[in-house]
Amino acid sequence: MNMKQIILNGTEVTGLNSLARYLTRKCLLGLCYHSVVSDNSPQDDARTRIAVTVSQFNEQLQELRRHWNPVSLRQIRDAIEEKVPLPVCAVHVSFDDGYQNNLTLAAPLLARYEIPATIFVTTNLINSHNQMIWAIELHERLVVLPDSSIVIGGQTYQLSPCETPQRTRQALNIVNQVKSMPVEEREFLLQYLRNRVEVDLVPFWKRELYEFLNWDELRLLQKQGIEIGSHTLSHPILSNLDAAALESEIRGSKECIERELGVECNVFAYPFGASNDFSDQVIDVVRRVGFNLAFTLQERRNAAKLDAMRIHRICINREHSIASFRVLISGLRNSSIFAK
Repeated sequence: MNMKQIILNGTEVTGLNSLARYLTRKCLLGLCYHSVVSDNSPQDDARTRIAVTVSQFNEQLQELRRHWNPVSLRQIRDAIEEKVPLPVCAVHVSFDDGYQNNLTLAAPLLARYEIPATIFVTTNLINSHNQMIWAIELHERLVVLPDSSIVIGGQTYQLSPCETPQRTRQALNIVNQVKSMPVEEREFLLQYLRNRVEVDLVPFWKRELYEFLNWDELRLLQKQGIEIGSHTLSHPILSNLDAAALESEIRGSKECIERELGVECNVFAYPFGASNDFSDQVIDVVRRVGFNLAFTLQERRNAAKLDAMRIHRICINREHSIASFRVLISGLRNSSIFAK
């Protein structure tokens, strides 16, 4: 056991986690997941790190049920609109994008521990096969591109051999750079890569990681008590869009969900969700279209007084051991040794 793990474990033994949890007991904790995958999913592939394994998710839900009070969207809405206090140590669990593993692997565990949850779906990808969110597709194609370099936006990127850990990291850095590009340039790059390389989604772990839900499966989740929210039509960076595209992405996803599921959709999650991924203009459209709750991914705790259009969440991924998960959600994360 290394020193970092000893310190992480010590926060539980010494009661530091409990103290931090007590000090922030009136602040809603929002957790964001993406995928839950089988325990035998490749651990050394960076593409699986956005997921958690079944065993990790089970341990984490046990922790939430033992020391926290899981709350529903209705309770959050009542706290904001009706001033009904949330229970102390309130936590809300949510999933972004709309992957099939949310039904097959996550939902049974949520039901076992009676933990309410919300799934924010990217509606253009529901019912799709062998399709990915653009940032993930870009990453996948860059990883297998046989070239030793690529020019993007006038900048030349040198590439390590394909399908290596170095190439995977380089691809991630390129994706982060591309996020700030105009949509037309990004689509041109994607089309170029589509013409150059194929993406193999045949391996089981990739299908489990990337396959999206269909509408019948979403209706089944709805019957199980899981709420369905909007994550736009195509998962763009909303702050990069013009007014017409912004309206279409937000309003279109809401109308699609309401048409398919037969219920009002009034909860939204900003794609990517960092502070520069949405703006006051975006928030104005979200509110005007008819959403009354909107969730970020700004990796911070909420204030005691909630902002309905900026409910913050912390992203949970495969790199969190149960000890670091406890530290992360307790609020003990200022020291760099507690980062993961």
